[in-house]
Formats: sequence, structure tokens, C-alpha cells
Amino acid sequence: MQIRKVKISKVKDGYRASSEDFVAVEEPLQIFVNEKNLAIIMRTPGNDLELTLGFLYYEDYINSLRDVEEISMLSDNEIHVRLTNGKFVETRNFVINSSCGICGRGFLNAIELLKSDAKTSNEVIISLPEKLRSNQGVFNITGGLHAAALFTLSGELISIYEDVGRHNAVDKIIGSLIHKRRLPFTEGILQVSGRIGYEIVSKAIKAGIPIISGISAPTSKAIEIAEDAGATLVGFVRGNSFNVYTHPERIDL
Repeated sequence: MQIRKVKISKVKDGYRASSEDFVAVEEPLQIFVNEKNLAIIMRTPGNDLELTLGFLYYEDYINSLRDVEEISMLSDNEIHVRLTNGKFVETRNFVINSSCGICGRGFLNAIELLKSDAKTSNEVIISLPEKLRSNQGVFNITGGLHAAALFTLSGELISIYEDVGRHNAVDKIIGSLIHKRRLPFTEGILQVSGRIGYEIVSKAIKAGIPIISGISAPTSKAIEIAEDAGATLVGFVRGNSFNVYTHPERIDL
């Protein structure tokens, strides 16, 4: 369940009245790997398999679906993974909140270079925010979720996920690619709601996605790693304008 009805006091023009509202659900997902408690992720329930695969990929526990012997939900908020690669799993017992994730363990010191000749157009970039928004079913009811969507270079929607954490939504995108055995994904565009931080960009780069676009601003670290990795970073996509912060050669005017 991603939506919950709550009772509220609604105030308008100095008057208060009892009412009801719909809010986005936020609950903890406990991830066990090789029977060890690895992490607790605060997330919007749904697509937990994809979320877990994306998280484990970014954290270097898996490189592909071949590294996963078994993955199963033991309850609504508990998922268990058994790895085939014999990787050591340290019991970490940390909580990842919905406003920020954690840095990939080896990524800060080993920026991966993108291998992609992908190009898109000005018209495609401009069209993405509206396509993202029109497919945000839960946000349109609650106004309370971030979203990430993967598009082809011609602007066709491949997948979209919503979550209280924008980094979770990106993990779900990447986890779905892992599940479909489609990594690295070098011919697509990641569109996100909100600002574009280091973690969003690093997740996309690790998955091979060459173009990252957002409706708000990127951070300085996001720009740095996009430049170093050869990724095209686009921000403030609003109306018929946008800013290209790195590698503008991928966007034809």
C-alpha cells in the first residue's frame, strides 16, 4: 500500500474544519544478505525487489543477477537475499532515511568512465518533465513522492518509479534493469524530480546511463563526477529551456 487516508484539520480564511487527506506511506524495509542484517531503508512500499537489487548493485555487493542465488520477501517489510559470489557481508545495522542515501563504497575513489555515443535532442529533453509528471500516479493524489523515469533517446518511457526518497526511485530503476539483465544501459536518459545530487548521478553513471536530467539544480559534486565520467548533466528543465552543466555535445539543438 502506497497511500493512506488520514484525518486532518483544514484551515482556510481563518476557519478550521475536520477533513480527510491522502498521504504517501513511508515504512522501513529491512534487508538481510546471507542471513546478516545489512540495512534498513525508509521507503515507499512497492517494487522492493527492484529497490534491493539496485541498492546492492550500487553498494558493490552484486554486479549482475548472476550474483543473486535467491531473493524473497519474508514479510511486507523484510527481504532476504542469498548471494552466489561468496562476498563477505558485514552486519551494519544502519538506517537509510528517505531524504538521502549512502555513498557507494568504492565509487568516490573510482569514478567509472561512460562508454556511450548516445545523443538526444533539445525537443526530447524539454518533453521529459511533463511525461514524468503525467505518469506519477501516487504523487497526483498525495503530492508527497519523488519520481525517477528512464526514457529512450527519442523520449519514449521505459519505466517510472515513485518513492519518498529520490535515490530509492533511482535504485528501483536500476534494479529493474538488473532484473531484466539490461545493464549497462548506455542508450537512455534518466529523468528525476527535484534536485540532482552526487548520489543520483553516481548511481546513473555506475549503471552506464549517459544522460541525467532534472527539473531542479544539480550540486557541485554532481557536476564534478558527471564531468569526470563523461556524463551529460541537465538541470532546470522548465518550459522550453534548460541548463547543460557537462558534456553538451550529446544534445542536438
